[in-house]
Amino acid sequence: MQSLARSEALARWAVFLLFALLPFFFVPVPWVSVAQAKIILSTVLAVVALLAWIAASLKGSQLRVARSPLLIAAALIPIAYLVSALAAGATWESFVGQETSQDTVMGSIVWYILLFVSAAVLSSGYGRASQALRLLLSGCSIALLVQVVHLAFPSFTFGGALPIASSSIVGSWHDLGIFLGLMTFISVALVGTRVAEGRWRYVAVLNACVATALLVIANYPDVWVGLFLLCIFYVLFLYKTRAPGSGILQLRGMKVWLLFAALAIALYFGGSTLYAVLPARLQVEQVEVRPSWRGTFDIGHKVFAEPSRAFFGSGPSTFSREWGLYKPLSINTTQFWNVDFYHGIGFIPTSIVTMGIVGLLAWGAVCAGLLWSLWRWFRVVSADSVVHTIIVGSAVYLTAFHLLYVPGPLISFLTFLVFGALVAQGLHAGIVREWVVPLSWGSWIGRGAAGAVTLLGLLVLFAGVQSSRAILSDLFVNRAVTEYNRTQDPKAASRSIALAVTVLPNNDRAHRAGVELGLLQLSKMISDGANSEEARAQLQATLNSTIQHGLAAVSIESRNYQNWLTLARLYGELAGVGVEGAETSARDAYAKVLENNPTNPLPYLGLAQLDIAGGKEAEARKNLESAIQIKPDLASAHFLLSQIHARANEMAKAEEHAIAVVQLAADDPLGWYNLGTVFYAQENNENAALALERAVTLQNNYANALFLLGLSYYKLDRRNDALSAFKLVAELSPGDASLAGMISKLEGGQDLDLLSQ
Repeated sequence: MQSLARSEALARWAVFLLFALLPFFFVPVPWVSVAQAKIILSTVLAVVALLAWIAASLKGSQLRVARSPLLIAAALIPIAYLVSALAAGATWESFVGQETSQDTVMGSIVWYILLFVSAAVLSSGYGRASQALRLLLSGCSIALLVQVVHLAFPSFTFGGALPIASSSIVGSWHDLGIFLGLMTFISVALVGTRVAEGRWRYVAVLNACVATALLVIANYPDVWVGLFLLCIFYVLFLYKTRAPGSGILQLRGMKVWLLFAALAIALYFGGSTLYAVLPARLQVEQVEVRPSWRGTFDIGHKVFAEPSRAFFGSGPSTFSREWGLYKPLSINTTQFWNVDFYHGIGFIPTSIVTMGIVGLLAWGAVCAGLLWSLWRWFRVVSADSVVHTIIVGSAVYLTAFHLLYVPGPLISFLTFLVFGALVAQGLHAGIVREWVVPLSWGSWIGRGAAGAVTLLGLLVLFAGVQSSRAILSDLFVNRAVTEYNRTQDPKAASRSIALAVTVLPNNDRAHRAGVELGLLQLSKMISDGANSEEARAQLQATLNSTIQHGLAAVSIESRNYQNWLTLARLYGELAGVGVEGAETSARDAYAKVLENNPTNPLPYLGLAQLDIAGGKEAEARKNLESAIQIKPDLASAHFLLSQIHARANEMAKAEEHAIAVVQLAADDPLGWYNLGTVFYAQENNENAALALERAVTLQNNYANALFLLGLSYYKLDRRNDALSAFKLVAELSPGDASLAGMISKLEGGQDLDLLSQ
């Protein structure tokens, strides 16, 4: 009995800790993101809670599960993810994903575990849902305190975890707004109830006030609409439960909540005006870009055009790949042309695209189960149902944001914890009943059930370990990036990459980072000179290791264009130093990039650079024109085309592309120098001087531009200006004898022999 009590207590405290810690949990180091910290916490505590619950069930010889439609419907989500992943060609990315990906098989399993253990724990005691809300209030208080401190002192980054003003320990700035809207509703609704008695009343009031103030700063219109609907929902509750013949308190309460609703809808329309008068420090801006509804549906239409993928989709966590294949080319004219969108307009629409009909059925079943719970609440609601009402409203609110937005881990995990609380409240209200399964080893049914539960526990433990390995490996990659940015030492960063690969050998992101660091190391070794046998051996070892990283990345995930692009860049660098076979390998890798991401112009640019290095300018021109057809404002392609046309003495076309370069990259001195050389070659000395003046203004030590500017001045008969430009070049290149002779001639009033220049 003692071990049974310990197992039950462990499961209970794991769930309670999730309610308390999730809002504010983070790791105060720059290489662990807030999202990753919350995923680690939730995964560990969810697995611990489930294993403890299984142990308690086995020791108690019975399995108790609520027969809730929501609990049953939600089980379809991990099943749909698993079936879709297997049908689409099981990959590690679909099962576990990388970094903060939740659109995976393991992510869906963690969600359901949270729902299941939350329902099991909170239904085991009548007041446990109230305790969970109190713990959520306390966690919210700490999160609000941290956010206020960060807004007041932006330079205080909490160990680098909050590097910019729009950082939040809740998640993204939009996630913060969603969370604030929810906590404002919960805090105000709890005031005056037994849950917020004593000191908890002050906590609820303080949370409501601070959360509302921060909501004004966040100022997301969809959050104001969500809060407005929650207020109307609570008015409906007060109206439904008013006492016959009196109801004075309920009437007052309805007026207060109607006032809140009016305030929320007023801020929906006028929040921007109020935001504009806030102090500059509080005007926190965050650029949030994601595909539109139309863009998401267009990608889905292209995916489902292949009949074999209509039912199971393209597979979990594959939206970015489909985006690369089918995105509208108009996106390439925006500054987000090279962004890999991992989700569409909302989380549920994205899941339908990546999982097809099975995803639609799974999420449709969850929404139906939620609506059933809402209807049953409406049928049995009473004046004592405040907690139940708060949980119902919160569940609908959080689910709606999964339809309209892509929430971070906190919002998703909290959604399924609230689902569990809703199942538990349904059990307490008599809406649903329990299903009791014997786990006694004395019968075939009991032995079978006990064996199945034990196997489930082992599978969950295995999945949790694999998920933890993936997260830990990504953390080492993050640490490598942070170390290199801080020290500029590729060797130190490489040690972190080695640890990442040791923890999870099939982490293609780690192998890509290994290639990038390897290229930096090779560049440094070559510049230092490999004069000794030891240095040459180290150079060869680094080269072999870098190539192995590149090959490993494409073998792990051959449909990820980033892996092929990294390998192509590596072989391109090796081709530049004359490594045999490197050019062919680079071209093959670029072909794979185009196969997996035909809307990206970078492969054509890379192929053109290989062509130019090999003297194949006709082929280079074709590849550059293909790149510009995909992305008309690709400055680097225009620059290379300008040089190719100039070398072919097609000066009109060279000028056209050179002008395009400076229009697209007005702050790039190289572009202005290139335009100046084109004008100079056409003897358009006045425009050449203007372009070259712009180049040296942007980079005052640009020796080549200064020299050509001096020649342009001389041809314009501006001898003193030419002399000044040549003297500046001489200061940058003091050993140039021919330049010294030119300066001497100008000072002596002699003419220059420009035919030799």
